[in-house]
Amino acid sequence: MLRGVVTNPTVTDVPGRCHDARVDTVEVVGEAEAVTAERETVEPEIAAPAVPADQRVIPHVSEVEAELGAVDWQGLQGAFGPADAFPALVRAVVGPEGPERDEALDLLWQVVNHDGALYEASLPALRVLAAVVRDEGLAEEVRSGVALLLLTMGAAHLPGEPAEQVDLQLEVLLAAQELLPGLDAAFLGGPRTLQVALLAVQAVTGEATSFAGRAAIARLIASDDPLLAAIASLAFDLVSGAVPARGAVHRPGVLDEDIRELIEDYADLTDVTLAGMVVSETAFALVDRMLTAEE
Repeated sequence: MLRGVVTNPTVTDVPGRCHDARVDTVEVVGEAEAVTAERETVEPEIAAPAVPADQRVIPHVSEVEAELGAVDWQGLQGAFGPADAFPALVRAVVGPEGPERDEALDLLWQVVNHDGALYEASLPALRVLAAVVRDEGLAEEVRSGVALLLLTMGAAHLPGEPAEQVDLQLEVLLAAQELLPGLDAAFLGGPRTLQVALLAVQAVTGEATSFAGRAAIARLIASDDPLLAAIASLAFDLVSGAVPARGAVHRPGVLDEDIRELIEDYADLTDVTLAGMVVSETAFALVDRMLTAEE
């Protein structure tokens, strides 16, 4: 039991006298818990300080993902219908190493450049593929393989194709030329296989990545690899607007046997077109040889 005293001072106003303070005393009898009742604690709400827009942290989105997200792939036609499979294939290509990645790279060709033909999805696919080539965090074989796909998309197609295919090829060629400056750093500072692939891209589009890129092509002409030196010589003529000498196209004793057969099969083509084909096909052989040697 707890006994306590509660004092309640009151003031009585008596006329003619000073105020008389009287104290009423009340005895309180009860359990201790009765007079020690807990008070509910209310935490004050504190608003988070506003963060200026220019200081907000935005989740990182890779350039490849940004390019993929900018296009409605379902609404575009690929080689086998809607190109909605394209984003998943690209993500697999830039994903972990393994059989799935290799298979995805093979299938990627089928969607945008099946049997050398271009499709509605090929045009926006260029920007995505260029972003893959620029990504320095990806494996050399991935960047080089995708650069070779860019090469086939930008290469001139053979005469006699349907008019709509020729028109699309021209659109893709112009788009590829616009993308070349963005590939300059990859060409100048990338691994040798990527340089070879992008050397050929410049040759078939007839444009250099930059003035520095053109100078780099000239330096490759002095390469110790005679095959690389040969296609660099052709590429330099093509990006400089010169017509390659027919002897330079044939280059006896340097080009692989299958390339020489290709030249014979298409001997009636212009020297410029034939030179582009030679550089393109030889670049494929070179990249494959280099990557195989590194394994």
